[in-house]
Amino acid sequence: MNKEALLAMFKGVLRSYSQIFFSESYWFAVPLVLVSFFDISAGLSGLLSVITSNLVASLLKFDKLAIVKGSYGYNSLLVGLGLGYYYELTVSIIVIAILAGFLTLLITIVFQGNLGKYYLPYLSIPFVFSVWIVLSAGWMVTGAVDNQSGVYILNKLFSIGGNPLVNFHQWWIANITSEFLNNYFLSLGAIFFQFNVFAGIVVAIALLFYSRIAFLLSLLGYIIAYSAYLLLGMDMTQLGYSLIGFNFILGAIAIGGYFYIPSKQSFFWAFAITPIIALVAAGLLGLLKPFFLPILSLPFSLILLAFMYSLRYRTVQGHFNEVVIQEGTPEKNLYSYQSFTKRFPNFGWIQIKLPFLGEWYVNQGHNGEETHKGDWAHAWDFVILNSDNCQYRNEGNNLDDYYCYGQKVIVPADGTVVVVEDGIADNIVGEINTIKNWGNTVIIKHVDGLFSKLCHLQKGSIVVNIGDNVHYGQVIGKVGNSGRSPYPHLHFQLQATPYIGSKTLKYPLFAYLENGKEIKTFTYPSKDQRLKPIETNALLKSAFNLIPGTKMNWSVKSPQGYDTISWEVFTNVYNKSYIYCYATNSIAYFQNDGVFFYFTHFKGDRNSLLYSFYLAAFRIPLIYVDDYKLTDLLPVNLTFNGWRLFLQDFLAPFYLYLSTHFEVSMLKNGSDFDLNSVEYQSSLSGYSFSKLIWVRGIKLKVSNDNSLRIDDQNNEIEAICESY
Repeated sequence: MNKEALLAMFKGVLRSYSQIFFSESYWFAVPLVLVSFFDISAGLSGLLSVITSNLVASLLKFDKLAIVKGSYGYNSLLVGLGLGYYYELTVSIIVIAILAGFLTLLITIVFQGNLGKYYLPYLSIPFVFSVWIVLSAGWMVTGAVDNQSGVYILNKLFSIGGNPLVNFHQWWIANITSEFLNNYFLSLGAIFFQFNVFAGIVVAIALLFYSRIAFLLSLLGYIIAYSAYLLLGMDMTQLGYSLIGFNFILGAIAIGGYFYIPSKQSFFWAFAITPIIALVAAGLLGLLKPFFLPILSLPFSLILLAFMYSLRYRTVQGHFNEVVIQEGTPEKNLYSYQSFTKRFPNFGWIQIKLPFLGEWYVNQGHNGEETHKGDWAHAWDFVILNSDNCQYRNEGNNLDDYYCYGQKVIVPADGTVVVVEDGIADNIVGEINTIKNWGNTVIIKHVDGLFSKLCHLQKGSIVVNIGDNVHYGQVIGKVGNSGRSPYPHLHFQLQATPYIGSKTLKYPLFAYLENGKEIKTFTYPSKDQRLKPIETNALLKSAFNLIPGTKMNWSVKSPQGYDTISWEVFTNVYNKSYIYCYATNSIAYFQNDGVFFYFTHFKGDRNSLLYSFYLAAFRIPLIYVDDYKLTDLLPVNLTFNGWRLFLQDFLAPFYLYLSTHFEVSMLKNGSDFDLNSVEYQSSLSGYSFSKLIWVRGIKLKVSNDNSLRIDDQNNEIEAICESY
């Protein structure tokens, strides 16, 4: 096995420990490994099983990423821990631990294949089935000796931490008499088959520093379960000294903060589902007792799977949303979701653009004064005005007098032509055709349930046919005066069905320039506004055309001296583009929609040049507009740190009092026709309870010599990328 394979194996084994709490953190795994070895027999048995599982998965060429994440190891780890808890680590048990690791992997793959069809996780169900088999086999093995270390708790603690730990245990027993608190810590320790308060305290501290939200949910789940047991008069000792209590802890974390975005709603459902887990745990305990089989994590796994599966049948998506891409912690999932939904409320929507070139005027908007009423309220009428705000020359008696008459009409978004009606004569100015009131019309299907309709076109001007696949910008015809049209204009609407006369659909237009000074995105043009399609500046378009394979070499001047830093652009398995910094292993994900270049996520060193670039170009326009200022909001977990962020994490699902504001303005050197450079001046401001805490300014300059310059005043960094 080469060095790379050994490193992957080490990562997979380590992460298998943190995966028990749905985490991929190496640092969180370290104290959990230590806890597992509070009982040497359990710790070694668990380690043998997880190493075996990952090794076999690697030899069988299973998904390398899943192995490294610990996804194939944590069930085997739990089986090994359970085996070592019940039996002393003899030669026979060592052999069984190794075989159990292999067996659990196979069972894991079976559940992955079957539950994966429904996009459901296999959780710790493989662990339950494998432990039942292994324990049943262990009772028949002559070399198996019961592990008595749990009985001699003081001896175990002494072996771990000597007299100080024994004294701490004795003090705790004498002074901390809360049944709730003791059982909570015992349940946390029981996750790793360590039934002592000290193990639970270590796990609780590790959980607190890994995730404040997960820690809160662990308390919530246990509080609800504890209350349910009290209310129903059930045996309270089951919560601490059996393998039941951790079901409620893991269930609350899974629903409230891991599989679903942390929120009031996720906390509510974590609250609501816990008594159900308690009921199922009681029922399974009775069912399995005659077979001498422990229920382990079966109640939590069954109810969580049933809950997640049932939500697939929701007819309306609300504020209780499933996590699509795991960011690493519940906090990161939440902050990323909050930032993304605020920044891109129309993410994934079809980009419907203006159906013309040049500047036009909205003569009638939604809920118009003349024809846009009732079921047909959400439409636009466009004309062209001259500098005197008049839509025609001379007296306007002839069709040719109107500036828009005969102008080209273009496809507003890629699609397929589904309706073409032509041959309707243009009206004389002032007259209308009420029989064929829509006039010459083209309807284009963009996706199921979204069609665009362009009406009153000039007779004989339509150049597309039904079934044609068309693309944005392609000419479909010319503006005319057919149908219910007393003067030449273009009628444009979106609709859900492919018929002439269909009701209008309120759907925003993607991007346009309003009155020559305001960039609008995903909104509804209103009456009396002048609109024109956005034409990306050639200099800016070229500078931020970062296609995969692009390499950027930076010369950097900082207080530490001079350095050369290399970046490269890649795409991940989700086809998302990102910049990778070789010097710091930092990553910044970005998108370019033709109107804006913007970053969506950053991971890595906040002292790096890439982080400065991420802040400077967080969201910048690719068109120069005089005096235009753009604002946005950055994720607080990527701009705050320390105690402020630590405290915010506790309240994040309910209230966000930290915020980071982004504002960028632009300066140009040269004319629109001979642009030498454009400088983005970005300002970032951090607020706590609306009080300004910090300010940071960064300049990003794009020059026509194909160079980029970054000036990060706060960090005293100056960098230049000559060519890329």
